[in-house]
Amino acid sequence: MPVILIDANVEGHVAVIRARLQSAAWHELTIALDVTFQTLRQVGPEPVVSDAVVWRFCQEHSHYLLTGNRNADSEDSLEVTLRREGSAISLPVFTLSTPDRVYHDVAYLERVVEKLLEHILCADNILGAGRVYLP
Repeated sequence: MPVILIDANVEGHVAVIRARLQSAAWHELTIALDVTFQTLRQVGPEPVVSDAVVWRFCQEHSHYLLTGNRNADSEDSLEVTLRREGSAISLPVFTLSTPDRVYHDVAYLERVVEKLLEHILCADNILGAGRVYLP
């Protein structure tokens, strides 16, 4: 069962993605893959922790992280953590390329959903990728 941990910066965006995953076009595949979305409040570290702590939590619990975060502002930022601690067997971070487009661009939302499910289906192919951009 793939668990996707929702970063706080995309909780609203993921609500739109989840709704699309429940549509007739994607519902059966979503159920077959048993994709589960969780927030930090539901599964793990306090919501106000460093990106490094969140990434390590995801790796330790085999969760994918879904974010819109791309900064490298500090030593504990997500990008710096990926570069420093990522390995060939690390789960990637799913990153929305243009997060707000899921709200108003149906074709973009469709590509995000399609790519997300494709990556989950072929999970071994993306190990060690660091980031995987959606779409």
